[in-house]
Amino acid sequence: MKQMVLAGARLLGVWLIVLAVLALGVEAVARVAFPYVPPGVWDYRGSRPPAYRSASFFSQDFIEESRSHQNWINPPNTRIIYPGDYSGRWFNVKNGARLTVGSPASADRRILLIGSSTIYNAEVPDEFTIASQLQKLINRYRGEQVQVVNLGASGVNVAQQLERLKTLSIGPQDIVLFYDGTGDAMQGVFYANFDGWIVGENRKQLNNVIARHRPAIEGLARHSRFFNWLYAKSTNYLPEHLKHPDQIRSLAVDSREKLLRGLLETDAYVRSQGATFMHVLQPDLFTRPLRDFELSLVQNHFLTMDGIEPALRIAHAEFASLTGVLKSQGIDAFDATALFDDVTEPIYLDFAHTNDVGNRLIAKFLFDALGKSRSLSEN
Repeated sequence: MKQMVLAGARLLGVWLIVLAVLALGVEAVARVAFPYVPPGVWDYRGSRPPAYRSASFFSQDFIEESRSHQNWINPPNTRIIYPGDYSGRWFNVKNGARLTVGSPASADRRILLIGSSTIYNAEVPDEFTIASQLQKLINRYRGEQVQVVNLGASGVNVAQQLERLKTLSIGPQDIVLFYDGTGDAMQGVFYANFDGWIVGENRKQLNNVIARHRPAIEGLARHSRFFNWLYAKSTNYLPEHLKHPDQIRSLAVDSREKLLRGLLETDAYVRSQGATFMHVLQPDLFTRPLRDFELSLVQNHFLTMDGIEPALRIAHAEFASLTGVLKSQGIDAFDATALFDDVTEPIYLDFAHTNDVGNRLIAKFLFDALGKSRSLSEN
């Protein structure tokens, strides 16, 4: 009996060695055959990608606070999204608004800067958000006291922005500035769900098993090239409607019309409050040709999901006439989609979110647009 037990133990040992050798062999082949794909947004940003190379604020502590501070609130029976309060080193939120550095304690006029995560700017510290850099320009070049209020919220479209706006107090001296376009294109064209919201759609896409065990799976994907490849493959998908160009184009047309109706409704509401409305159509990675150093952003579906590029490029073509139509209706409207055409340095951290340099250029565009519209000189 003892000899049988020893023989069984030896056989088990041999099989374990064989399996270990096979596993090491598979891993060795995977490391040769497959490039490493950062298995998430935070892994990519934590690697200090090109858009962070010159960032004075970059550190792993900053990346961790950027990730962990976000707490998005969705009040019951609404589609409103806003950030929960937070007090930290790089991120501060109070009463649903992110801190605007340099904002005067009191002012007769406010600029309510409303948009999606591309206005909230979780990619940078408070002082480098679009809102803070716009405030800096106003403080430097304007003689009046004006507060810029950062009302960015993750994944919202224009309908949600208007719904939230209606819960806010608006004064007759205020300027409501919507900065958007990409969120509506994503919701309407990529997700083909005009009534949903982007964060909710993202949550639906991942398999429940993967969602429940994501931390452990991502840990394996960081250390094993084979699991890295398997995780990337198993979480990549192309929505069925994006396989058909005619459907993409039809959805883009519908998205443009829904966006236009939402903006016209917003203007009417803002006017009814005695305030001023202004719209800016935003740029993203696909409003111009890709640079070579941006290819890694579209090759990693954790940063740019498969199908986003055609969805956005076709949507942008349809949205091109939007600014002119709004102007013909007497609305102050500006098109910023060509803003980064001549920018040669890395500014994008994924298909939509920009670094401090990109935010500074956007803030300058908004400041100039406010001057052209004479909004800051009225009243």
